[in-house]
Amino acid sequence: MIGFDVKKHIQRNVQKTMEEFAAREDIVTKFGTPLIGYVDARHPLFNIFMDKNMSDHPKNIYRPGITLIIHAIPYDMEAMRSNEEDGAPSPQWVRAFTESTWLSMAINRAVRGALDMAGRLSSCLNTPMDWNEKTFRGTWSHKLAAYAAGMGDFGPAESFRTADGCYGLRVGSLIPDGKYAEEEGPMSDEQLEAAYLHILRSSMYQEADGISCSAEMIAACPGNAISEKGIDRAKCQAYCKTIDEYIPCPDVCGKCFRFK
Repeated sequence: MIGFDVKKHIQRNVQKTMEEFAAREDIVTKFGTPLIGYVDARHPLFNIFMDKNMSDHPKNIYRPGITLIIHAIPYDMEAMRSNEEDGAPSPQWVRAFTESTWLSMAINRAVRGALDMAGRLSSCLNTPMDWNEKTFRGTWSHKLAAYAAGMGDFGPAESFRTADGCYGLRVGSLIPDGKYAEEEGPMSDEQLEAAYLHILRSSMYQEADGISCSAEMIAACPGNAISEKGIDRAKCQAYCKTIDEYIPCPDVCGKCFRFK
């Protein structure tokens, strides 16, 4: 559609969705201003994410797709601070995880509404229950897409942290057949491997080299999944499954997310 500013309409639709969601009587959590990012679906980082079994390639999920549109929804400070005491995750944090799932789906509908007006086709990239217990992650990673888009960086247990330090966060994405991001230049094998190792070390998993977890971080884990050498994915998942049987991802607990 000539003269139709897709990004402007996406921002408008998302803002309206946030306001309507906050006005619902069944919603407890307050959320901050959502971040919207765009990245080329052919970004070289997606190749190594796929090669390392970290995430499927977006072009494998939706071949006509050209751009990834990513949103990151910050939890309010109350939800984050409530989860900083040792022990089980706070009810506020668990509630924020649940409500942010609903909000993320609503935001994707709002984004697709703007794309529909522009005559663009689009596809979701996963479902909320897309979790593989053998690999300890979802088939598709919204957070890796956000990283490729330059929206933030990783922290413990593949938590995602925005530039202003917010670690209570819901990230979602979809892929349309329109071009809304600049094409990315090539990256060398060394650059791609360095990016992979950076994510692994930042996530503080045991298989990464040079990991050293503090006594405070070890004590904060209610699942005894953290040692000085890093986070044990299997133990982390086993504990998170006691909180959410269907989506046993670290985000349902988040006790280690505040550490750097």
